[in-house]
Amino acid sequence: MNDEKFRRLTTLYIEDAIETSDLELLNRELANSPDRVRQFNDLRLLTGLIKEHGHAGNSESITTTTPQPSPHTVPMTSQKELISDAPPETSQRTNVITFVVLAAAASLLIILSWLGIDSPQNTGTSPIATLAYASHASWETEERAVGHEFGKGKLNLEVGLARLDFRNGATITLQGPAEFEILSTDKTILNSGILTASIPDSAVGFEVLTPAMDIVDRGTAFGVSVGADGETDVGVFEGEVEVSLTDSGDSPQLVREGNAVRSRPEANSIHTVNYSTERYENAWPVTSGVLQATGLMKFVSPGPEFVPGRYEDSERILVFPERSQVLLNSDLRVDVTEPGKYKRVRRRDRDVLVAGQMIRSYLLQLNPLGEFPRKEANEARVIGQITFDRPILGLIGGTSLLTKTDELLGHPLGEYGENRRGIEPSRSDDLPDSGRDDVTLSQDRRTLSLDLSASSAIDQIRVVVSEPQPETMSRLGFAKTSQSQIE
Repeated sequence: MNDEKFRRLTTLYIEDAIETSDLELLNRELANSPDRVRQFNDLRLLTGLIKEHGHAGNSESITTTTPQPSPHTVPMTSQKELISDAPPETSQRTNVITFVVLAAAASLLIILSWLGIDSPQNTGTSPIATLAYASHASWETEERAVGHEFGKGKLNLEVGLARLDFRNGATITLQGPAEFEILSTDKTILNSGILTASIPDSAVGFEVLTPAMDIVDRGTAFGVSVGADGETDVGVFEGEVEVSLTDSGDSPQLVREGNAVRSRPEANSIHTVNYSTERYENAWPVTSGVLQATGLMKFVSPGPEFVPGRYEDSERILVFPERSQVLLNSDLRVDVTEPGKYKRVRRRDRDVLVAGQMIRSYLLQLNPLGEFPRKEANEARVIGQITFDRPILGLIGGTSLLTKTDELLGHPLGEYGENRRGIEPSRSDDLPDSGRDDVTLSQDRRTLSLDLSASSAIDQIRVVVSEPQPETMSRLGFAKTSQSQIE
């Protein structure tokens, strides 16, 4: 949703004139953007201040119920007269109210700048995106550290990876060399290079323009690759996008997940090509929240065929992204929440993630090829380490909890079946080298180290990671995904 539409819906809400369909749109926007919630609440607070104190210039407004002037006007000249002629008590009260109004006006200028509205004193560019992660990134001009804010303008990434988190919730990862330009909160240009994008509901309609095609998101994840000659490839990982020839005016063509298209500048058509994600496999994990996977770990290729239950790999621990932006409406039971080594947990000792948190989930899996008998001497053993962009809140490694949380947190296309699954964590009385699975959560809660051994059962562990959560989300009643109590 762009800024203009958000301002319109917020105004309608404050004026109690919003339609049900518009209220649903506003709810979704607020559910997916902490910045929007802050802007929304600040505007409500400011409106209340102005309504309460914005008419201090009229002495009757203090002592009577005479109709008030417009809340957008503050008659300063009459305030002067009132202050000079009024009794001391009234004058002091008026000074306080005047200060409140001026403070509210100053707050309004700040809020307008957040929303991208230029006041006479604010003609600069508001931040549109933030550099959330960089790996071996080198820029053509100034070097940029994580946390750098981008407004409108061109970015030339010479080498490396750089993830940009947009104000509307969109996540873009660039792979250098890449020439990229930010036009607005929901419109960008990729002149060359590789880009992967994850677009939540709050940013549906996000556009990527290229020399050959215009791509408009329809609630999805996708990759774009632009060669030096402008040839453009688009692969849709999830959902769907609309593509059209640049400046053609033709009706857009819909491309659904698991499909890919290609075109060249000044071409007359867009061609379907074989779906391939190889060129996106460095950037896509970063867009999905996995900053690093070392050892024998593999972040699976994006697409409808690359889901749990359809993979067998005896040599690597596979990483599957599952659900994102899940708001817990009730407590969620997990096996482990504290840093350190994952020990066997009895049912009555399980930990709880309290309601009100926004989370996302990943499934880590070692699924050997074929069937192995129990205690097979040649069982598959794999070691790896994975680092996430957000803190890990909990781990689920027991068969019963994995099954119970599949509906809430599992991949919507996953084929989990009835196979024996989970991990066999070490017990307090185990001797060294017991052969059990070793899983350790780092003290900063972002890195998970694994030493898994699998034979007849599938080794799986579900990782629950924190999502950005507006502090007032629960109080305002905005929720995208609900869930029942899980015992």
